[in-house]
Amino acid sequence: MNYVVIDLETTGFNNKREKIIEIGAVRIDEGRITDEFSTLLNPECEIPEEITILTGITADMVRGKPTISQVTPILEDFLGDAVLIAHNAAFDRGFLENFLKRQHTWLDTLEIARILLPCESGYSLDNLTKILKIKNPDAHRAAADARATAQLFLYLVNLLEETDAFLLEILFKLSTDQNDGVNRFFEEAYSRRVKSFSKERLSARNLFVLGAEQYTGLFRNTSGHKDNNYRIPSKEIENMFQEGGTFAQNFPDYEYRPQQLEMAQSVARSFNENQNLIVEAGTGTGKSLAYLLPAVIWSLKSGQKVVASTHTINLQEQLLNKDIPLVKTILGVDFSAVEIKGRSHYLCIRKWEYWFTQDNPEIKRFMMRLVLWLSRTESGDSNEMSLSAKESGSWQWLAARGDTCFGIKCPYFRGACFVSRVKRRAEAAHVLIINHSLLLANAIMDENILPEYKYLIIDEAHHLEKVAEDQFGTESSYYQLSLLLSRLKKKERSANGVLDNIAVKVNKSVFSDDNFKNKITKSMVSAGKSVNKCYVELREFFRLVAEFFSPQASSVRKNLSTVRIMSGHRLASGWDAIISAGENLVFQLKELAGCLTEISEQLSYLEAESGWEVSGSGEINIIIGSLREQAVCLENILTGDEENLVCWVEFTGDGHYPMLHTAPVQVNQLLHKSLFAVKSSVVMTSATLTINNQFNYFKDSIGINLGDRVVETLVLASPFLYRENVLIGSVSDLPDPSKASELVFTEAISQALIKIVQASQGRTLVLFTSHMQLRQVYTRIRTPLEREGITVLAHGLTGSRAKLLEQFKSNPSSVILGANSFWEGVDVVGHTLSSVIIVKLPFWPPVLPTVSARLERYRKMNRDGFYQYSLPQAIIRFKQGFGRLIRSGTDYGVVCILDKRIYEKRYGQLFIRSLPGVKMEIKKTEEMAETIEKWLRDKNTCLGNNLFPSCK
Repeated sequence: MNYVVIDLETTGFNNKREKIIEIGAVRIDEGRITDEFSTLLNPECEIPEEITILTGITADMVRGKPTISQVTPILEDFLGDAVLIAHNAAFDRGFLENFLKRQHTWLDTLEIARILLPCESGYSLDNLTKILKIKNPDAHRAAADARATAQLFLYLVNLLEETDAFLLEILFKLSTDQNDGVNRFFEEAYSRRVKSFSKERLSARNLFVLGAEQYTGLFRNTSGHKDNNYRIPSKEIENMFQEGGTFAQNFPDYEYRPQQLEMAQSVARSFNENQNLIVEAGTGTGKSLAYLLPAVIWSLKSGQKVVASTHTINLQEQLLNKDIPLVKTILGVDFSAVEIKGRSHYLCIRKWEYWFTQDNPEIKRFMMRLVLWLSRTESGDSNEMSLSAKESGSWQWLAARGDTCFGIKCPYFRGACFVSRVKRRAEAAHVLIINHSLLLANAIMDENILPEYKYLIIDEAHHLEKVAEDQFGTESSYYQLSLLLSRLKKKERSANGVLDNIAVKVNKSVFSDDNFKNKITKSMVSAGKSVNKCYVELREFFRLVAEFFSPQASSVRKNLSTVRIMSGHRLASGWDAIISAGENLVFQLKELAGCLTEISEQLSYLEAESGWEVSGSGEINIIIGSLREQAVCLENILTGDEENLVCWVEFTGDGHYPMLHTAPVQVNQLLHKSLFAVKSSVVMTSATLTINNQFNYFKDSIGINLGDRVVETLVLASPFLYRENVLIGSVSDLPDPSKASELVFTEAISQALIKIVQASQGRTLVLFTSHMQLRQVYTRIRTPLEREGITVLAHGLTGSRAKLLEQFKSNPSSVILGANSFWEGVDVVGHTLSSVIIVKLPFWPPVLPTVSARLERYRKMNRDGFYQYSLPQAIIRFKQGFGRLIRSGTDYGVVCILDKRIYEKRYGQLFIRSLPGVKMEIKKTEEMAETIEKWLRDKNTCLGNNLFPSCK
């Protein structure tokens, strides 16, 4: 088969409006590159500045070049009848198809890479060429990218040639319903290999049982007997952490930190005395080991399981891959630590087998993505792959959800089942590593997800309130409900919904009892009619909601606006119509759920009697649960409980119909009842929990102080020398953001940023509270800074968070403009990050429904919501942003705050006093830039570095 690799450079992404400015093409014959074609094109329009920056192609370069129409005959001659290859082929195909007379088969290397390299972090051409060490020095030029794509394609072909024959057979079978390019690619590989297949080749249906562990029983608890009288000796902890102790003897680089020892002893004391403990441990304390070591000792000696919950995947991986092995070395004993996630993270093997035999191209396309991963995975955890948003939706068809689990009736229950396997490991484990979402889901579900435990550690505890808000809340939308209904029965005549599939199966089956067949057929008809009624009521309800609320929506950020549903709305003209339509919709959803429950019971009886599974019966149970969840949300919206529940409408730029949300106004009582009141000891820790060294706000917000149990608190200062290694300043000649217009403030800070970022020669993270302001600043500072050799990276504009951080680390002469997710979790050690700029004090916008509801609650209680809610929230967020700068004992740098409220307002001192021993300088922009430049230069000179040479 002949191939030609195509790459285009264009003036933008929309193939209806934008134009091609360069074409690169590479011919591949018999596994090698044999010819090339490339040309610049005159687009007969302006080339946007960002395209010139990306590609290097200027207006002068394309002036006098041929147009696409003039080049097409030459290009078609070069292409011949070849299969066309491109990376993200839909883009190139969309631009070229209208100009090519011949119909070509297209093959997408991005799609093939996702199938054959299922666990890579990203699939852009840049990312894959780096991973595979394919040289592409002229990236973002058409000819160079075409050559790189050709090399990638040849690598993928070779990789497929080396793939086991039975895996290739599975990929080929799954590809038969796919588009021409994918099908032809795997068909050709399969045809080459089929001659060498033995007659007794491995069946695709048995792929997933390879290497499966076999157990004689479901649960095995090997953690030993329980010793309720055990207490951790204080001396044992001291001997490990003290100078010359066990740590120092095993690790020559170990540095004694009294804060770490104090925290470890406090954790041990909390377990010993069944107390709760809150610890704010500054960066560099070594808190993970300080809580893990006593936790493991406690579990080993007392026989009690300990659960450690974190918020981020990064910390979970650190605990499992770095800290747990260290603890094993220190203790000199082996123990079991298991990461456990919610069921839906794991693949259901029964569903894999079922969908493998079904005629569903969409799901089979996704299953191709899983084949090589499934042949290697030990956990069955989907997080091992980087699934896109669409793929995450497809994953739910294969996920091991509880509402579709057959339990002991499943043929894989005691062997290959990933959920059963992780449950066995969890039962036998001493320490479980989970996330906050699973922690609270387990609490809500009456502790039936995790094994029984009484001792809990919550790291990154400052996130608990927000996660609880999400877990205890509900949401409903037109699109969610429409998807549920379409899974049952399509609105069009094509019969490919779950009900349609079941009906086909039932009609083809022979029953000994004709009455039973008539009964189930009647139930199917009733369900079908109910689906149609739901479609009608769904559209009417969300149409009325959209018309009622859209004029009142307040913008929160780009493409997102919200309206909190207040008691006044319920008295306004038009609300009665919403109530009527909503009640009709809820009634129909419950009617449908009832019909489906009846069908599910009938199918269960049929399966028990016949011994075979009816296609789609498991999915019925998923949909029943989802329909009931949606009905609960809608009922909460319609009835309203402004005292305890905040309800709001959310509009996005993606569609006309809004999403409806509910959340508790406060989660403290819910958390206390479901979590703190039922545990023997809870240890909570983070680097940011106090306001002016007090825990009052944190304790109130999560409800840990509502019971009678003692709550010990501990503040441990960071061992890092902040006063010597951090310059903190604020700029005095900028407008007050609370008084100036957005336009005036944005223009002023843009000019200040240009000067301050130049002073640190890049190496800067700029933290915004608004994506909109970030975009506006980006357009103002990009060109001036890039003239100075400083690359401007902007979240959501020039790449994803991960991509921006990777670029930043490889190019110190750069600056990142980041919002929300950049305020924490950014861990850049060393001098690559020498400056953090905080644009505004990070107060949550009062237009956010949950913020508005909580402030109102404080007003009703005659309490100051600003000082007791808004300000503490902002200070904790501020401390997180400040913490991005110093990540090791050798780090140093500058924190600059562009919000003059930090020194003009009385509350500003609380921000400063909540930082670790720093003193703030206040200067005008020019003076601050000079101070920063001199301070960094002197610091480097003192340390013998040459990162910031003197200015001429």
